[in-house]
Parts: sequence; C-alpha cells; structure tokens
Amino acid sequence: MISKTALKKILARGITSFRVDVASRKLLWRDRVAVLLYHDPKPDTLDYHLTYLKSFCDVVPLAHVASPGSGRPRAAITLDDGAAGNADLLPVFIKHNVRPTIFLCSQIVGRPTMHWWLHPGAKQAGIERLKRMSNAERLAELGKYGYHQTHEGDGTGLTAGQIEAMRPFVDFQAHTRFHPILTRCNDRECEQEISVCKSELESMLGTECEHFAYPNGNYTDREVGFVKAAGYKSARTCDLGWNDSRSDPYRLKTIVIDDDATLWWFAAQLTGIPVFLRYVRHARNFSGYSPQF
Repeated sequence: MISKTALKKILARGITSFRVDVASRKLLWRDRVAVLLYHDPKPDTLDYHLTYLKSFCDVVPLAHVASPGSGRPRAAITLDDGAAGNADLLPVFIKHNVRPTIFLCSQIVGRPTMHWWLHPGAKQAGIERLKRMSNAERLAELGKYGYHQTHEGDGTGLTAGQIEAMRPFVDFQAHTRFHPILTRCNDRECEQEISVCKSELESMLGTECEHFAYPNGNYTDREVGFVKAAGYKSARTCDLGWNDSRSDPYRLKTIVIDDDATLWWFAAQLTGIPVFLRYVRHARNFSGYSPQF
C-alpha cells in the first residue's frame, strides 16, 4: 500500500510537472486574494513559503481583500488560535515585510490556559469525536480527564508580553473565547463566544477588533448573523477559494496550508486541489465548502 507521504509527493510532482500550479494562477487565482490559513508553522518553513510566494504574488493585509488589484495574484497570511509558537515567526514577518492576521481565542492567550484539543485527555477521548458532540457534552467528556476551560496550568497560547511585542507587525483578531465548534453550541453559548470575544480582545489590545474566523471552519446562517450583530466587518471560513470585491465579507474563502508543507507540497496546495480532494474524501463534498458538523 502506498503511504500518505508518497501519495502527497506523487500529487505534488504531478501538479508542478504539468504546470497545473501556473495554470491555476492564470485561470482561477488571477488578481484575486488567496487567504492562506496556517496554525503553528516553524519559522524556517514559513520563510521558505513566503520567499516562494512573493516571487509571483503580492502579499497584502487581510483588510485589503476587497481592494482592487494590480493584475497580479495576491495573498493574505492568517494564522488561527494564537499558539505560543507564533511568537517565533516575528522575525520572518519583519524580513518579508508581511503583516499577517492572527486570530486569537480571548480566554486562552495572555493567561496560563490550554487549547482544549492539546490537553492529553482530548487525544484519549478522540479529538474528531469531541468536535461532533454538543458543546456541553464535549466539556463534560473533557472534564472526566481533568480538563476545565478556566483551569490554569500549562499555557499553550501567546503570552501578553509576546502579543505586545508583535503588535506593531501583526493584526490580531477574533477566534472566539475558548474555541468551541460554534455549530455545536446553543444560541447563548454561540452568541457569547462571538460577541464577548470581541470586547475582551479590544480591552486587551486597546484597538478595535473587526475580523473573525469561524473555529474549525464550522458555521451556518446563525453564526453569520451573530458575527454581523457583534459588529465585525468580515469573517473567514475554511471554504475553498479566492476572494475579491464581490465576495461575501462574512464568508471569506481560504486555502488551508499544512504547517509542515515542503515547498513542493506548498506549491500544490496553492492550487486548492489537495484541499478539494480532502473535502471530497471526508464529506463527499464537491462544492469546495468545508465539511460541517
């Protein structure tokens, strides 16, 4: 049986050898904006990616997604969750003169609190299984393993000092308070995760919080409504695609990038083909919309 790594190499080589990556820029990407989604890449990996990306693409802030282009492909760099390792990326952002958006969980960063899926109990219980539970069921299950949302211990998010050092070079925005799957929350939980996160981050940062990212890419019209009501100007999904002035600002599309992607695999992922195939495999979904719980 061919390993997953070997399959990725075959797919990446095929895409680049037949110049599918170049064709996708001309036919699909054009001068639109690809919002790239990372989580916790290593500095060397992101450095390689940005060096390659800037050879054919303008890198712009997320807030410029709807702005007119110059005819060249454009990309915006986003990172979800505010992992502590993101602090190590600051020299890379400065080197490439790139202003990324990091979406923060307001009750995890700046305090000794753990992202729930990084708790050992989450791995024992099954992270994907937990995502499919109602929010109350998930928290009850995690509680059996000693995890509580407000428990202080080993922090996994950016510290207050790290955030302060990065602020001149990074756009910090909202990603809920505790990173639940919003579609598995009741109305009150969902609204609070969206609206209170905004006010907490604004108090922490001293600046207006205007953009939101749906955890795990899960959302419905209800979540969109709460995001609008909270006063955000845009929200990023995990739906596959590119963006321009005609895009729905509360359903911005993205291209998910593996944090450890080799340069070959990164070039392949920029076409959207690997993500499309993954969505088809997991949800029989041919639309490019991310699988929903």
